[in-house]
Amino acid sequence: MIEPLVLAAAKDYLVTDSIEHGYAIVDAQFLVNQWGETNVADETIERLSPINALNLSSGRPDALVAAPNPSAFETSTEQVLAPLLSVIEAKGHSAGSVNVAEAITQAHAHLDEVNLGFAAVPKRSIKSIHRRLAGELDVGVLLVDETGDVEVAEKPRAVGASTTPSTETVRFHARIGGDVPSKLKKNHPKNALGYILAVTADGNTETLCEEYVIETVSHARLDAEALGLVATGSGNPRLTPKGTESVRTLSYCYDGVVAALNKIREYRRSRERLIDVEPAMAIVARDAILQYPPTQELLHVLDDITEEGSGRFRVDQVAKRLAKRRPEFAIDLFLSTDPKIRRTALRDQEIRLEVFDQEEHYHTNTLYQYKAVLFHTGLLTSRGLDTLAKLDFSEEKESQMWIPEVSL
Repeated sequence: MIEPLVLAAAKDYLVTDSIEHGYAIVDAQFLVNQWGETNVADETIERLSPINALNLSSGRPDALVAAPNPSAFETSTEQVLAPLLSVIEAKGHSAGSVNVAEAITQAHAHLDEVNLGFAAVPKRSIKSIHRRLAGELDVGVLLVDETGDVEVAEKPRAVGASTTPSTETVRFHARIGGDVPSKLKKNHPKNALGYILAVTADGNTETLCEEYVIETVSHARLDAEALGLVATGSGNPRLTPKGTESVRTLSYCYDGVVAALNKIREYRRSRERLIDVEPAMAIVARDAILQYPPTQELLHVLDDITEEGSGRFRVDQVAKRLAKRRPEFAIDLFLSTDPKIRRTALRDQEIRLEVFDQEEHYHTNTLYQYKAVLFHTGLLTSRGLDTLAKLDFSEEKESQMWIPEVSL
């Protein structure tokens, strides 16, 4: 059994339990058609998607999984960062053997930045010495049989971990169930703010949202999730700590939850920029979108371009600059979620800047909805493009320029 198959089975097991779904990212080293002398089926690569460039201080892990299946680890009363983040280091047969010990020690090396470490190996390769090593290092062991079934041989306990932009991004994706550009449904952040106010106000959330905010309640809910203000994994919407603080701020600024809802109703179908007409409301949304780590990296790139005095801010130029600085963030923000496009971008495990030269490779939600949020919250100077067909790198139209409002 080759390593990609072992990893695919382990990823599938850790990402899904009977109720909830976690979120996983697999490293770009698995974007290959051959592993050793064995061909890797396209189906296996699809199972491993989404694939991106992963970098932790101790090296490149095989995969990161946020909100892993709770059946795979021991519960603990200790308070650790939620959602939990786990690492997988997989090993398959190579030259007739499986390096189980190396998988365990590699997983252990990442425990400064993740809460749980797992070694995934073929079932027949495990020995008692491996179990003892895993127990001593607090690393879980996942055994994969020839049919792809997974058995938990050793359960780790969650530990505290430091946060980095890369690990926090994976946690953020898990909280919203995907990447933020693909989750934003509307081009105005007031809908997300209105939704969390409707959750808090007395009465039926959907009825209040339809009356005060927008008729497509599901879109407002998804936008609130994307901005990290509400979670709906358990069925009923519940405010996140950030959502609770946002409601408190809006209630204070507008003299109550209902008054804040009335203010949001005034801007139904409005073309006015939120930061100009309702700065308090826009700053609440601004704080939320800034907590998405790729946004911070994007603004760093824009400020760097400004300092150089080049004045070149067309979206493909910005995307390539971000790709040089943080390739994983550039892929998440700008490229389509199509696995084939990601495969092209990460061929031979290296970011291919030329992929950003093709208009059809871009993510429509990023060009329109995500950019509109940045515009309404005072981070960018212009709205975006409402269709991918309008993206044309031979021109420098205002709608495809990503220029910061005020450079620091």
